[in-house]
Amino acid sequence: MQLPYRMSDTPTHHQIALMPSGRRGPVPAGMTLLDAARQLGVELESICGGRQTCGKCQIVIEEGHFPKHAITSSADHVSPIDGREAAYRAEHPLGARRLACACEALGDLLISVPEESQAHKQIIAKAATDRVIEVLPAVRQIYVESVEATLDDHRGDWERLQVAVAEQWHLTGLTIDPLVLPTLQPALRAGKFAVTLTLWQETEVLRVQPGYAEGAYGLAVDVGSTTVVAHLCDLRTGAVRATEAMMNPQVRYGEDLMSRVSYAMMDKQGAARLHRSIITALNDLARKAAVAAGVSTDDILDVVLAGNTVMHHILLGIDPVELGGSPFALAIDGPVDLKARDLGLKLGAAARVHVLPCIAGHVGADNVAVQLAEAPHRQDELMLIIDVGTNAEIVLGDRAQVLCASSPTGPAFEGAQITHGQRAAPGAIERVRIDPITLEPRFRLIGMDDWLQPGSVIAEGGLRATGICGSGIIEAVVEMFLAGIIDPDGRFDESAPGRSPRVRFNGRVGEYVLADAGHTASGAPMVVTQNDVRAIQLAKGALYAGVKLLMAERGVAQVDRIVLAGAFGSYIDPRHAMILGMIPDCDLSRVVAVGNAAGDGVRIALLNRERRAEAAQIARSAIHVQTAVSAEFQNEFVDAMALPHATDPFPHLNGQLPARTAHASARRSARRRAPAQ
Repeated sequence: MQLPYRMSDTPTHHQIALMPSGRRGPVPAGMTLLDAARQLGVELESICGGRQTCGKCQIVIEEGHFPKHAITSSADHVSPIDGREAAYRAEHPLGARRLACACEALGDLLISVPEESQAHKQIIAKAATDRVIEVLPAVRQIYVESVEATLDDHRGDWERLQVAVAEQWHLTGLTIDPLVLPTLQPALRAGKFAVTLTLWQETEVLRVQPGYAEGAYGLAVDVGSTTVVAHLCDLRTGAVRATEAMMNPQVRYGEDLMSRVSYAMMDKQGAARLHRSIITALNDLARKAAVAAGVSTDDILDVVLAGNTVMHHILLGIDPVELGGSPFALAIDGPVDLKARDLGLKLGAAARVHVLPCIAGHVGADNVAVQLAEAPHRQDELMLIIDVGTNAEIVLGDRAQVLCASSPTGPAFEGAQITHGQRAAPGAIERVRIDPITLEPRFRLIGMDDWLQPGSVIAEGGLRATGICGSGIIEAVVEMFLAGIIDPDGRFDESAPGRSPRVRFNGRVGEYVLADAGHTASGAPMVVTQNDVRAIQLAKGALYAGVKLLMAERGVAQVDRIVLAGAFGSYIDPRHAMILGMIPDCDLSRVVAVGNAAGDGVRIALLNRERRAEAAQIARSAIHVQTAVSAEFQNEFVDAMALPHATDPFPHLNGQLPARTAHASARRSARRRAPAQ
């Protein structure tokens, strides 16, 4: 039994973690959660200004122990419901939700902030792109006229219908889903023995409708570790009728994949909880997409899913524990076909689900979807595909051979592990330029077209910087390098403070003031620190090392074309990416961003059943290069830490890079020799 809190033993501060932003830190005991969220940099909707009347600042107090955050959270760790909140709840049932403005922090808490409560909604740039797709779906509708039952015909209605289908559509051997069979006779009578059948793979009846009917829809879902995106498609025309996206609710249990594997290992109910959360999310997305398209979820009869291997296993209800350590064994690597109801999806009663295949322990179905969309196996030129995320998935190939690998870049590219980092949302710094002479910056925010620079005046209530997203921190580091604030090793130049007061040192640790206090939402300067630079170096070093391993395996020194996939890839400026050393040297006109290629690949598989077979062939034929056990990975990684690289030439950047100093070159040479000494 939990004892009530007493003033004498209540700590002065409590640890608060907010999901899905990942922001966490101590807040004073007794502070309202609305103020606590703001203090930690998370803005909640609050039209009434915290007066407990608008109901916009709804939150969910998560229950249980969360090892990643070292927090034990409980609904008892906030003040009880009373006063205006109780009156509001009497008229507007909130279920398990609370109003942040009414809750005072009485203990450690892990809080989930629903999307509708976020003042700065997550931007998920994963819209479907225009692609030429031959529509040949696994699910289609046919109109059939059967014969009426008579006293002389002892056959069942189903048997008579099978004969009619064979005569009119030349299809034999049809089966009918057990849950659909009870609807057969009512539909036949209502339609005067004319019905519309919805078929799966020309073998099974998924729905029987009286008379002539139209309307069969499918859902293509890219289940990312951070975001989940669903495209609702008309299976007859291939048109995207609605696209819905949301943060993956599993982030409350861990921001990265290994954290979620650890959660499943440490909590007996962990894997089941992770599974339920993603199924609930898929049902929510399906419902929202159906509403947006003006259709019923009962009309959604086919679903194609793809995700990385951890998401793949959790989605199927498989404990991902084996993916947490060598040899990273998959429970199944081939495609999976099953009933939607068996997963807990609330769609058409007999709706089907197809899960794309995986390649290896760290190269999942999402990578197969990317390959299906970009088709390196059909190209004459050597194509390098990089899908940047917490784990960067890399593909190198052409008609002759396709290789793939996963490289552990970590979450820095998504704004995590950065002092003022955040995911892409309005107010995030997304573009940066630094004058190489004065070292004065200018930057652009998501949600604002104009560039801000020192002296810019922001109108009352205008948008201010809330943090730095992935593309912003990449450009900031590159611009600091080009301006001579940091050297090729990523170290701050100790003479830089003499050039500008924006470069400051705390002992020997440097930082650069990117945004002045007047341009930030917090009213405090926003800086890029030595640790931030190092986090980006580590991430890009791991990515580049993975690329070099594939190139070495293929025996090539250069590539013909580079494709940046994923939402993040769409925001990266190719020139800055190359100067940083994220990608190898290439003609910049041959570096392209293709958006959410994984989502496009899933959509292709939804709309064309033959491409599902192609996806299975892609997974079987791709050669997986294991970076984790490669003896060369560490050597490549060390050299790739330098900007853009310690030894690799970048002829397409000739004249654009600062001269390498003898001192910096000597440091790099010593570092490369160190492992051999």
